[in-house]
Amino acid sequence: MKKRKKAVVEESVMCNLIAMVDIMFLLLLFFMLGADMGQRELAELVLPKADQVKPEDKKADVKDVYSTINVHHRYEEAGFTCAINKANGVCREPDHWRYAIRGREYTQADILPELQEAAAEAMETEIDPKAGQLLSRRKVLIRADLSAPFGDVNKLIELCGQAKLYKIEVAAAQPPPDEIGK
Repeated sequence: MKKRKKAVVEESVMCNLIAMVDIMFLLLLFFMLGADMGQRELAELVLPKADQVKPEDKKADVKDVYSTINVHHRYEEAGFTCAINKANGVCREPDHWRYAIRGREYTQADILPELQEAAAEAMETEIDPKAGQLLSRRKVLIRADLSAPFGDVNKLIELCGQAKLYKIEVAAAQPPPDEIGK
């Protein structure tokens, strides 16, 4: 009797990386789209302190449309430095201050068209009886740095009025309990 040779079966033990890469891209896409992108409007600013801060309304109306405007000193970049700001001083140079809306920076001279566009996105359908014209229902939150010139914030409020934005709030930080009343 002849002995039969056992057939040797070779199995390919290769890992299919294509499916794994596809899954990783899908997870990356899921987390990027699911991330809270609203936080990018909140630049790191030192807000002025106010002991009469109104708490933020947690149950704001779903129909409310908000825009956040950050007033901050221009960032250090190639070709620009501010010795006063770098030394933690109070800079009063008007061209050193910027307004940021939706992550884009504007100067005082070129922010009005952006404000008008934001107002047009949420324009009321009926004429306001007090104003006698259409106004925007968009709410504006102005977050100005503590060292920002008051005149710049005042001018920004005036520009909001020109753009028919009338629901304006100014952000402030609540001081620690031990500082209240001093």
